[in-house]
Amino acid sequence: MDDLVDRLDERTQLLDMVYSAVGLGQPRVVVVRGEAGVGKTRLLQAFLDTAVSQHGDVGLLAGYGQAMLNSAASDSFQAIRECLRSLTRRAETSGRKALLERIVGAFVRHAPDWAESVPMVGGLIAAGMRTGQAVVESGRQRVAMDSRLDQLVRFVESLLEQGPLLLVLDDLHWADTATVDLLVAIGLRVQGPLTLVLAYRADNIVDRATLHPMRRAVYRLARYRTDLVEIDLPPLSREDTATLVRRRIAGPAASGRVAQIVSMSAGNPLFAESLAVLKNEGSTTTPVRITAVLEERLTFLDPTDQRLLETAALIGYSFEVDYLAALARRDVDEVFERLGVLFSEHSLVRPDDARDGRDRYVIAHPLFAEILRQRGAQNGPLWRRQHTKLLDLLKQEQPWDEEMQVRAVDVAVAAGANRDAYQFALVAARAQFRLGAVTKARELAWTAVDHAPDDHLAGQANVQYAECLAAEGNHEAAARACEKAVALVDAQDVYSVQLLWARNLRMKNAWTQCVTILNQLVSSSVGRDETLAEALMLQAEIALCGPVQDTRRCIVLCDQVAEITSNLELKSRAYGHRGLAHLAAYDEPSAEHWLVKAIDIARPLEHPYAEYEAIHWLSKKAMACLELDRAWQLIDQLSNNSDLSGVASENPWHLRDRSRVLGLQGQITQAAHSLSGYLGSVNATAHGRAVTTLACQVHELDTIVARHAGDALIGALREATAATLTREDHADFLRCLDAFASRDDQNPVVFATTVLGIDHAEVVAADAIFRFDVEDLSHLREVVSRGRRFS
Repeated sequence: MDDLVDRLDERTQLLDMVYSAVGLGQPRVVVVRGEAGVGKTRLLQAFLDTAVSQHGDVGLLAGYGQAMLNSAASDSFQAIRECLRSLTRRAETSGRKALLERIVGAFVRHAPDWAESVPMVGGLIAAGMRTGQAVVESGRQRVAMDSRLDQLVRFVESLLEQGPLLLVLDDLHWADTATVDLLVAIGLRVQGPLTLVLAYRADNIVDRATLHPMRRAVYRLARYRTDLVEIDLPPLSREDTATLVRRRIAGPAASGRVAQIVSMSAGNPLFAESLAVLKNEGSTTTPVRITAVLEERLTFLDPTDQRLLETAALIGYSFEVDYLAALARRDVDEVFERLGVLFSEHSLVRPDDARDGRDRYVIAHPLFAEILRQRGAQNGPLWRRQHTKLLDLLKQEQPWDEEMQVRAVDVAVAAGANRDAYQFALVAARAQFRLGAVTKARELAWTAVDHAPDDHLAGQANVQYAECLAAEGNHEAAARACEKAVALVDAQDVYSVQLLWARNLRMKNAWTQCVTILNQLVSSSVGRDETLAEALMLQAEIALCGPVQDTRRCIVLCDQVAEITSNLELKSRAYGHRGLAHLAAYDEPSAEHWLVKAIDIARPLEHPYAEYEAIHWLSKKAMACLELDRAWQLIDQLSNNSDLSGVASENPWHLRDRSRVLGLQGQITQAAHSLSGYLGSVNATAHGRAVTTLACQVHELDTIVARHAGDALIGALREATAATLTREDHADFLRCLDAFASRDDQNPVVFATTVLGIDHAEVVAADAIFRFDVEDLSHLREVVSRGRRFS
């Protein structure tokens, strides 16, 4: 590799981070950004090799994982799985038995559910070490409660107890939300000599329709890790590009070709190197897009090798050699020989870790894999037939792990095997949902819906699809999925689907339809205590925050729920809503009692969401009563809870509420930065509620402080949101802020509806959340103030 392309300055900066982590015994987190082909991957791989060489004497363990373009080989946590395999492979090839034992021991003790992702570890365990299942059997209560996140965090912590660790995760613009959230949790929770490097393409995460998890991740890391290092890789200068090209081109006309390539490549090393190779091979074309460059590189291969690579890409970005030989109908030794040529002479593939005893190769770059798949798919009948053969090969390998489950779904779809596609997709969706990979689970659930062979099976798939949509906050679509499912599922499943349907209707303020369904459930739930408790709980929520507030009925219903349920999470929810009802009735002491009781029940459950929700209620009560210092402490707890567990990471309520407290304390600039983080992280479907929240917050500042405080927050938001919103979203938001100049003393509900043009139902919902379902906050604050004066 050339030092020029390796970017010595950036490599030195990364190596300094490793030195710091090793020397001080403290974690270092680095974010690396760069456009496609700018040399990011080459930099990271060279840096990793150098770091291992420099710190091998102190037992540095290092792993590299790369997220893949969404294809047949991709699934949630794929980049992390690859990193764990790399970590293990490097330890084995180091020849130091202690390093390998350190990894295997950490897997067995702390991460049995991850061990299956690393075939080498599984082989060593089978050879005589205690299996993950044995660990579970010997300490079932503790291990069974550990989530995948907790297991991996403990695994990393265990490795750090015996020496430093370097984890490099690349191409995270292709990673799913669950992967990114898990990496952020490691970056925020783990202490010790860890260097965590997260790399992605910034130009690949701008999407107005869906918020990419990497943007939220960088914001969270920057907020909670003041020592976060961010490295942006710029394009090469014209001089450096010319030097790079001259090393690839020779001949009498070299100077003219160099100038042409420098101009065409625009400082992109991958473009420059690919164009230089084309010129050396006599090509007269001048491709201007990287896909065209890579396409033309492939034309220099023998047609047989081209078809072999297309078949390899059909199997996946990483592919098994014996599968490839079977699909290509060639001798496996012959296939190995051709792959060797493609590796040594063309650098289009490289050896990969074996999987379940099968040798594998990986295509050199995900873009190559995508181009090859597109080429292969042009011959539709052959493409479908090859997938059918691959599906038969995969079926012989069952049972599958989670990674293979996802892979089998794509293969079955491409093969046109609808029943298999349905069955595999539903199983994989449920597995991914349990793991917390909600986005991937939703994609798989929709595949199951789309390929269900009959109405009954379509009903089951719609239920899973609705659960995923609800978890993402898309309650409108979730309610539609539930409505379809109710008419299709078996009679014994109707109750649970109706409950899910009612929950989503309640979240989108469809009160009449929600009440009708709940009344039917309550009347037909005799002998079904938990179903009845869930239905009564939803009725209590509607009594509190529905179109007509009835705090007495809410309290009665909450008491009934607490009496009949054995579900402590639901009992905590009942006590919490009873506390809210007392607050809405201006009974602050009773509200305090029941809200604290809700937390006391939720905390021992070790259920992150239950505790987060209970603390959130108490923090909102503190804000409503202007107990600002206490509210700040509770919001800090919420923030820590979210960082440790990933709860509310996609819709961080604590950022919204932190901004409100900061504003009331007169810290306007900090309030703007916190609110901008919230605005930049909410789902696109919640935009109306987020803007209404701003209208409510500005109105509160106007009323409690003065008009200038609201103006100051609006002014500070103009600058703060530039870093958290896309260019187009920021332009739209600035136009929204301009409208606040005409707000006068309007009620925020009226202002958001008539001036900002937000849907009335969205406005009412956001206003209720802001007021915490207290109809008159000023009256509550007068009551609380009088009580404190006379106490």
